[in-house]
Amino acid sequence: MRSELRLSDLKKREYSSSRLMNVKIPAYVSDAIQKVADDLGASKTEVVIALLNEGLEVAGNSLKGLQLSKGKAAKRTK
Repeated sequence: MRSELRLSDLKKREYSSSRLMNVKIPAYVSDAIQKVADDLGASKTEVVIALLNEGLEVAGNSLKGLQLSKGKAAKRTK
């Protein structure tokens, strides 16, 4: 379920296996994530996962039609 978790899903949570990822983010981003978590009654982890999933979906859609090769710039195909 986590790979499909969206912000709108945080009220009906399911738990699955996970991996630890340590990243540094600006303090204002952490504060904003905490505010969203508080507003939704969710954990910061759940909010981060939901935001990443939504962002990955947008990125995946925008990368469609690009040929990605190692060490070279992406080229748009038609």
